[in-house]
Amino acid sequence: MAETTPAVHSVLHAIRILELYAAQRRETLSLTEISKALGLHKTTVYRILRTLQQAGWMEQSAKTGKYYLGTGILLVASAVSVHNTSRDLLSEEMHRLAEKFNETVVLSVLLGHTGICADLAKSRHRLGVAGERGYIVPLRSGATGKTLLAAQPEELREQLLQELEPDRTKQRILKNQLLKILQDGYCISEGEVDQGVAAIAMPLHLKDKRFVLTISGPVDRLRSITYPVLRQGLEETVSRLERKSALLEE
Repeated sequence: MAETTPAVHSVLHAIRILELYAAQRRETLSLTEISKALGLHKTTVYRILRTLQQAGWMEQSAKTGKYYLGTGILLVASAVSVHNTSRDLLSEEMHRLAEKFNETVVLSVLLGHTGICADLAKSRHRLGVAGERGYIVPLRSGATGKTLLAAQPEELREQLLQELEPDRTKQRILKNQLLKILQDGYCISEGEVDQGVAAIAMPLHLKDKRFVLTISGPVDRLRSITYPVLRQGLEETVSRLERKSALLEE
């Protein structure tokens, strides 16, 4: 029997707008750019964007007026990315690592050209790292973002570098940092994203996905544990996850 339920055109238009960001591979788009690309009237596009904003699926830059994907859709996308591996496996190992050091453990992934937190296991400390699943990870600062950027295929990494840092000198400095992360296999940062917060991050390859696993907390606490000890804990967790993931594929 043929499907006779009529399509909801406003919903279809909203989906086309969201898909445009994936096709354009740009973090921000203006109202005019979206209207021209999709052949929709500006008024129609504006109303849909406002609705998406209210749902948290789209946000608008106060500085440029351009629109970018909100944490709502990124949260949904992050859930999909983790379901494609094994949520139970990841959760078990992340909580084991968080319990071992009593610090927050974060799992991050690149979706499109945006880094996001796909999952996290929080520490028991009252004073800890703030954040929830779906928050955006800055790619050009901090251990998590830089490691996530370094872990990408070379062609994509170069493209992201040009988008993130137009200045040639700063781009070269960041590129050298990424090459060092690839050589060392991990990255440490202190106060680069949030004052007083430190992090140590390591790439995690599961099936065809490239994640980053991070231990994060106040600088003094991570220093007291010592970075070599934290690094060893991360290495053991990453090794177990990659080994178990490979067995699941067989």
